[in-house]
Amino acid sequence: MIAIPVDTASMEARSSKLFGNVTAFAIFDRSEKAFHFVPNNGKGDGIATAKALKELNVNAVTYSYMGNGPFGALDKAGIDIFYIGKEPLSLGTIIEGIDTNNFVKVVRENAETYLDPGTATGNCQCGCSHD
Repeated sequence: MIAIPVDTASMEARSSKLFGNVTAFAIFDRSEKAFHFVPNNGKGDGIATAKALKELNVNAVTYSYMGNGPFGALDKAGIDIFYIGKEPLSLGTIIEGIDTNNFVKVVRENAETYLDPGTATGNCQCGCSHD
């Protein structure tokens, strides 16, 4: 299952620039070839968001802005992480882009290049020790 952060729980939604502060996720179930929407139970805490997605059996996430803390939690959980760029995209465009390898899979070796928490200072503000 692929989790896409969204601001509204609707098929017309576009990806949110937020990750840990997003209100909901569009979850694409490959076996059903369908989306369902879930609230972000970790809202306000990117690491708690990552853990909540793991509990939902998500195996991939997309993002526009993400800090080191959420990245580390997702990576540790074995969840694939895809950078989709800074501009919001439609849900269908994202799934098609993942299927055709149009997005960057972010791993420890390239994370420094693709992680950006989107804060004014450029520093992660998740409040964790990044362990």
